[in-house]
Amino acid sequence: MKIKTGIQIICTCLLCAMATPAQADVVPAITAEAAVVMDLDSGGVLYGKNEHQRRPPASLTKVMTGYLAVKQQNLQQVVTVSKQAAGTGESSLNLKAGDQLTFENLLYGALLKSANDACVALAEQMAGSEAVFVHNMNLQACLLGCSNTNFCNSNGLPAEKHYSSAYDLAVMTRAAMQQETFANIVQQQQYRVRWVDGRQLLVHNTNRLLREYPGAIGVKTGTTNEAGQCLIAVAQKEGKRIIVVVLKSKNRFYDAEALLDYGLSAQRRSVILSNREQSDRLAASAMGLVAAGF
Repeated sequence: MKIKTGIQIICTCLLCAMATPAQADVVPAITAEAAVVMDLDSGGVLYGKNEHQRRPPASLTKVMTGYLAVKQQNLQQVVTVSKQAAGTGESSLNLKAGDQLTFENLLYGALLKSANDACVALAEQMAGSEAVFVHNMNLQACLLGCSNTNFCNSNGLPAEKHYSSAYDLAVMTRAAMQQETFANIVQQQQYRVRWVDGRQLLVHNTNRLLREYPGAIGVKTGTTNEAGQCLIAVAQKEGKRIIVVVLKSKNRFYDAEALLDYGLSAQRRSVILSNREQSDRLAASAMGLVAAGF
């Protein structure tokens, strides 16, 4: 009886400590299989669901490509598109071998239209080959502390050993958003991509939250059959900036809006335990009571 009472007491105390007075920050139900909510400025995690689980990130990969690009390169440098870059499939700018665009225009194409061919052209320009650039991507991920990330290409096209986690993607996004050029690009709703020869293409940002969610300032969508609907979203309100990552969602924009609302209104500690961590802590506390003879 004493053991049961002790366990009830510790469980009640822990649950109360994790709640707000008004209980206004109850975590919303989401469809995503993995997600994280992170304070952009502090890096504190406000919510996690399978946040360290390795999953295909699809075009969210392009956050790392864009991050390295704005750190390394002269944006006005002209890039000549290779045959390999032009042959990259799926979402693209329909680049042709020999096309010439500035680094900046390719970057807008990669981050707004999610153009895979633009990513390869950028990678080759920065590192000589996409393979070397991917090595640099993985090195940078390691330096950022992303222990559940491995890239095989610059754009997120499906590959067996190409993976990341919701948490790692939030860490990358936090670093990228501290680069003014990156932050400016990903908040644009549209951009007119220009070739050196005068051709133009108006591209629209695939992140519709920029038009629908007050305070949204980025970042990137991603979709493949295996990865499902993925999204990294950033929004700001009253000086608070929140990153949300959702992976394999059935409705990524709904999930992201719900988690942004939660993150921007939360009046709780800067770091909140994930569901699994909450269970582990409760179980450990209960076992401690048993060992102590309660």
